[in-house]
Amino acid sequence: MKITAVGGYKAVGRNMTGVSIADETIALDNGIRLDTLQIYDEDTNQLRKRSIQELIDMDIITQPDRLGNVKAQVVSHGHLDHFGAIPIHQPKTPIISTPYTIEIIKNEYRQGDYISLDYRQEHELSRKFTVELIEITHSLPYASIVVLHTPEGDVVYASDFRLDNHSLIARPDYKRLRQLGKGHVKALIIESTRVKELGKTPSESVVRKKLKDVVEFIDEGIIVSTTFSSHVERIQSIIDEIEKKGRTPVVMGRSLSRNVSLAKKFDLIDLPAETRVCSSARASRNMLEEIDKGRREDYFLIATGHQGEPDSVLSRMVDGRLPFRFQDGDSLIFCANVIPTPLNKASRYILETKLNRHGVRVFDRIHVSGHSAREDHRYIMNLLKPEHIIPCHGDMGMRGSYAELATGEGYEIGVDVHLLTNGKTIDI
Repeated sequence: MKITAVGGYKAVGRNMTGVSIADETIALDNGIRLDTLQIYDEDTNQLRKRSIQELIDMDIITQPDRLGNVKAQVVSHGHLDHFGAIPIHQPKTPIISTPYTIEIIKNEYRQGDYISLDYRQEHELSRKFTVELIEITHSLPYASIVVLHTPEGDVVYASDFRLDNHSLIARPDYKRLRQLGKGHVKALIIESTRVKELGKTPSESVVRKKLKDVVEFIDEGIIVSTTFSSHVERIQSIIDEIEKKGRTPVVMGRSLSRNVSLAKKFDLIDLPAETRVCSSARASRNMLEEIDKGRREDYFLIATGHQGEPDSVLSRMVDGRLPFRFQDGDSLIFCANVIPTPLNKASRYILETKLNRHGVRVFDRIHVSGHSAREDHRYIMNLLKPEHIIPCHGDMGMRGSYAELATGEGYEIGVDVHLLTNGKTIDI
């Protein structure tokens, strides 16, 4: 068996791994790198205007042709750093994922040969490979741990996940993972993003309590919240608190409205009848004009812009590029932490400085990560008992921290823990 590190083995983003036996290869994920995308001041709509080679040279997408005879493309979940290069590479092989994730990908690339799988449903990919998707919790619906069943043993691909036993929309399938651990897990390819963080990543239920505490505390002005547009469970939590407050919910921004629409299709979100969803710039302008003429205290906005993105709804509101003016006593709730890149940190700092100048009361860190911390990783490692471990989805410091954790559990670096870099292959 050969494992090829295509992307995600140098920095966070553009995740892709190849698993090969003989002349057959399965591609796992095919993402873009979001921080380099921002450096070039691009958005995903602009990517197709550039050549594939340009995007490779810019470190935004991977070079998948190094994998050879790819039989199928499997996608673990619907975040851009895991599927965003599919509309650019346009694979001719079947694209396999959960129905929800496939709907997300189809929004960017409709021409693919898609195969939807339910959790625990096995599907034959080739003579050497059968794929199975296992339910896991993350920061969007229908995330999966991917399992490739092969004659040489199972390959488990866990990128990204957290162990949330109190999620309202998903549950980690510990039973199936335990069954795999009693068999032969040949290799565990696993994310390393937060393995440096001690303890366990808290449940989303912690956010619900924090949000309740903050929203109950605010008694004047308009309330605006912002979070990841794909984080359906968190959006529902915000909506629930809006209902208790007796305010009209307003969803603003294309990505938010698109994800809310998809969540409704899959019965994952329950919106009050009076909810206003603004899916275009014109709709947002009209809504804000209506709010400005009425009682601001009657509304609660959920808007894009948690990283301070210059063209987001929130940034345009603060800059006066939309018909709205923040006032002293208004409140902004950040239900997302800053993604720690220099550009994001700078953009968020600028946004918060502008909010302060308007007298807006800022409530920050109403958030828990979608990525597992150290003890979650130790738990999964001991549950699956893999023969080999390959940390992925991180820089050398992150992956090195995972290797250090594994050595404490009896593994040995270079023997059964393998620190690959982009473009490198290992035979196991």
